[in-house]
Amino acid sequence: MPRTKLSKQQLDYKEGLAHFKAWLKMNREFEDRGLHGTDYYVRIVEELEAKVKQLEAKLKRKAKK
Repeated sequence: MPRTKLSKQQLDYKEGLAHFKAWLKMNREFEDRGLHGTDYYVRIVEELEAKVKQLEAKLKRKAKK
C-alpha cells in the first residue's frame, strides 16, 4: 500500500496529539504516585531547599575550622 504525504495541517495535528498523549501519560504516572496538580513541583522545591540548608550547614562547619 503506497504511503501518501500528509498535509502540514495533518502533520501538526498528529504532532499535537502525540504531545497531548505524552502529557496525559506523565500526569497518570504522577497520580499513581499520589501527586496531583502542583504537588510534584512543590515536593521538588522542598527537596532542593533541604539540600541547600544541608550544604549551608556544611559550609559553616568548614568556615569554623
